This record gives sequence, structure tokens and C-alpha cells, in this order.
Amino acid sequence: MSENRLKRTTASALWSAYGDVMGFPTELASDRIVQQRIGHPKISRPEPWKRQIGGRFGAMIQLPAGAYSDDTQLRLSTGRAITGQGYFDVEAFAKIELPVWQCYALGAGRGSKAAAGALCNRSSSWFGNFFPNYENGGGNGAAMRVQPHVWAAADLRNKDSYLPDVIRNAVCTHGHMRGVAGAVVHAVSLAYTLDSGKVPGPEHWLELANDIRNIPKLIALDSELSTFWLPVWEQKSERSLSAAVDEVAQEWTRSVAVASDLLATMSQSDCAIIYTQLITLENGLSKEERGSGLKCALFANVAAFLGRLYGSQEIIETVTNLLDSDTDTIATMAGALIGAANPEARFIGTIQDQDYIVTEATRLYDVSQGKPAPTFNYPDTLYWQAPRAAIDMLSRDEKGLTLAGLGRIKPVGDVFYGLQKSNAWCWFKLEFGQSVLVRYRSNAKLNSPTLSSDSGRMDTPDLFQHEQRVSKEPSPNINTRPPQPLAPSPSADNPKPLDAEIEMENHRQFVSEAVPAIVEPALVSSIDLDALTNDAIKGFDPQVIGNHLLMLAEQPNAISLSIAYTSIVIKARSARLRHKKPQQ
Repeated sequence: MSENRLKRTTASALWSAYGDVMGFPTELASDRIVQQRIGHPKISRPEPWKRQIGGRFGAMIQLPAGAYSDDTQLRLSTGRAITGQGYFDVEAFAKIELPVWQCYALGAGRGSKAAAGALCNRSSSWFGNFFPNYENGGGNGAAMRVQPHVWAAADLRNKDSYLPDVIRNAVCTHGHMRGVAGAVVHAVSLAYTLDSGKVPGPEHWLELANDIRNIPKLIALDSELSTFWLPVWEQKSERSLSAAVDEVAQEWTRSVAVASDLLATMSQSDCAIIYTQLITLENGLSKEERGSGLKCALFANVAAFLGRLYGSQEIIETVTNLLDSDTDTIATMAGALIGAANPEARFIGTIQDQDYIVTEATRLYDVSQGKPAPTFNYPDTLYWQAPRAAIDMLSRDEKGLTLAGLGRIKPVGDVFYGLQKSNAWCWFKLEFGQSVLVRYRSNAKLNSPTLSSDSGRMDTPDLFQHEQRVSKEPSPNINTRPPQPLAPSPSADNPKPLDAEIEMENHRQFVSEAVPAIVEPALVSSIDLDALTNDAIKGFDPQVIGNHLLMLAEQPNAISLSIAYTSIVIKARSARLRHKKPQQ
């Protein structure tokens, strides 16, 4: 049984990452966007692709085949926060892992990012992270990352041995019971699969409503949650916890009934059709419901159940090619179940950091068996404080580069610049084996004689196969980057043609094998207020103006720049309003 559980644990970890890898390029994308990203309308294996990172002022980044998103990133963060003795260090997770994650997050949801940002405040605790709209956060950002609690559980049949940690993990970022219940449902489903070797079917799904209704009891037994979190939550939610949980349990029961009815007359050839019908009936293609933690837990269970007939690889492809659904999260949660049930199943292609994922899964297995296992060496949260700005997480000392809270780091790829000229992105590798695309200040003094672009390598093939490269010969003005025009970022309604994306990337990207912003920092020209204000006064879009102000706030002379910017915009707005006012 021991060896069998090890295989199931490592397979669960790999298949969950694989689902994330496959669903990342198609997440919330139209068929046109998918065509631009990967060159064809459907994904069947991991492959290199491009994505705009950092919003409208970000950069077009080349992602390697096997690149994973925030789902796997936060799953690895959760795993690191579980000690060699099986204790979940929620303080380290909330005050170190989540704040630092902001500088390398890929594809993250707004709720998780808002929660991580709020946790940078010294006054915010894991059980008191009541940022604006926290109590309405019912997304799947918690459910997608809780698998390590199950992998490390000593007794899979004793739900009380892992569910308290699942709930602690979830409430760090999600305050709506849909988000917490989704994490609980997925954890119990995974524990059942890991223990029995079978994916739970419709006859088990209804029983999960009892686990949802048990959430208040588990919270009451947790002194920090019951004393500090619960009273504030009920005050802000204007309802009792038991009423909120019961409502979610009833929603789960109704959704399970819909899924069960669809599966009742299913044949093997209907698997893909049944899955699509369920997602459609349960509003999994709508903006309001597709990110629900509760719904995604059900969709993952159904997908993994269908995989018994349809095939593991086939069902992952079905999930990740159902556009307008939350492809990567459903696939990553289904993958965790598929791997645990079918450890001998093989997927097509590769996964970034596959060796590290296996090593960490093996460590968590050792924890579950009471074997000696290492503990990640975090700084003391009593004294350590995350930088307030995510862009300042990367620093340098006489020994080299450090990623705040996580340790030494080395560049392993080219540098990418965005339209916001103070920002740069580069692939780095942490000393324990994880690859991260870090956003940092392009004019930061990060040069070190010990570093070069080949000082570390990712274990993923096909990395950084640029379609075009800038010449290695430096231009005469290598230390100065000229001002660049602001352009709207791609959207589902107005995507850029692929050729235009490549052209824009080559225009913005300054490439050299020595990683110039690390080895020889550029002297970036000052902020171009003319370009910013011209963009702002075109339509006085509040979102554009807000993004500009946030960008200016990150500059060394933030106050003077912000005053100048707002003065120009307000003067232009006032003049336009006077011009439009009818003459009396």
C-alpha cells in the first residue's frame, strides 16, 4: 500500500500540473485568441506560445512548452508551507508565499491577487485578511491549490486530519462559502480517490453536501478562526455562517442532481457531449459562474469520472478545449483525481519543472508516512516583512540575486520589456528547482559578476524558441531605451494579429544572451508624461487613468510625477467640459 500511495501521489501531482499546462493557453480565450497563441484552434499537447503579461503596459512574453499558471504555482506554495512534520505553516503561506507570488504570478484571478496584495500589510493576518469584497470571493483560487494537504495526510479516511488545514488555506484569500466549500469538496474527493484508487461517482457526490455542512463545526474547533475570523465575517456578510453554508450545500445538491441525470443515459461516445452539456446547463460558460469554486469542483469530478471511459488524455483535451470555460483550473483539479486513480496513465508532452514537482510530491508522501522529510527554510515571520510593491521582490547583495522570502535565484532566459519602461520580466530559476517569470525594476542594480544567462537551466525542452531574435550586436545607444508609444492590450473582442504581436514584441524586447538588465543595468529614460496624458485624454477612461497613476506611484519621484499628470488631465477635462457646455 505504501509504494502504491507514493505512485498515486506523484501521478496526482504530475497530472494536476499537466491539466494546468494544457488549459493555460485556452483559459477564457476565444477561438481566434487560441489560434494566435498556439497556431491552431485546438490544443493536444504542451507547446510554446506567447502571451501578454502585465496588462496593457506589460510585455508580450514567450512561454515555453509546459509552462504552468497560478494554479500550479500556488499548489507548490502550499506544499512548501507544509513542514516535514506535517504542520501547515499558514503564517508562512499567507505572509511570505502569497505576497511574493505577486511578482511571478501567471494567469492569476483578481480575487487571489487582491488577497495577496492585502497580506503585504503588516496589520493583515491570515485570519483577518478582510480586504474590500473579501466576503464575496467565491472563486476557485482556493480549491485549485489544496491538494498538498491531502497528499501529506497521514490518514485519508479521517477528514478531520486534513480539512482544518484546507479551510485555513482557503480563508486566507476567499471569504464566500462557495470558495471554501469548493476547496473542501475537492479535498475530500481527492482523499477518497487516493485511498480507494477510484474516482468518486454520482453516488458519492451527494454525500459531499454533508462535508460542506460540516464547515461551521470545523471552524468552531479552530481557536483563531472562531475567535477572530468568524465574528468579523458574520458582521461583514450580514448573515450567520451556518445559513451561508446551508445555502451552498443546497446549491451543490441541485448541481449534482443535474450531473447525475445527464450521466444516467450516457454511453462512451457521449463523454465529450455530456461534459459540454453539463458546463452549459450549470452556467460554466458565463462570466458569473465559470470561476465558481463550487462549480469547478463538480466539473472536475465529472471530468475525472468520464475519463474512466473516455481516457485520461482525451478528457483533459476535452476540458481544455471547451472555450469560455475556466479550462486550466477545471483541468488541474480533474488531473489531480485522474493521476490518483490511474498512476500508470501517461500524458503527451512535457511539464515545466517536472523534476521539482515530483521531488515535492515525494516529500509530501514521506510526510504522510511519518518518514524524515525536510522543511522549507522561511525567514521568521515575526521580523520579516514583504516589500509593499511586488516589483521590489527581487534584490541583490554581494552574493548574487535573491527572491524575497524564497532564497537565491539565477536568470535563465532573455529579458522582456513592457510599455511601462521601468518594468522588465525575465525567467529565473530558484535554487530549489522552480522556474519563475519575475517582474522587476529594469533599472535596478542587479548586476553580479557571478551571473550569466547560462548560469542555470530549466528542465523543459523547447524553451525560448523565438520566431525572430534581435541581433546580438549591441546598438550604439545600448544604455538608453527610447520612449515607446502606448498601445491597447489585446482583448477577446479586439485581438492583435499574430504577426503584429511578434512585431510589437521585437520592438519592445531588448535581447542579449548576457541578460542586459541583470548583467549591465540600463539607464532607463524618464517617464514620458506626454505619451501618458495623450492616452488619458483621448477618452478619459477611468481604468486607463487609474493604471497610469498606479504606474507613476512605482517611480522614484512618484509624487511630483502624479501631481503633474493629474494637473494636465484635469485641465484637459475641464476645458473639454467648458467647450461642450451650451451657451446661455
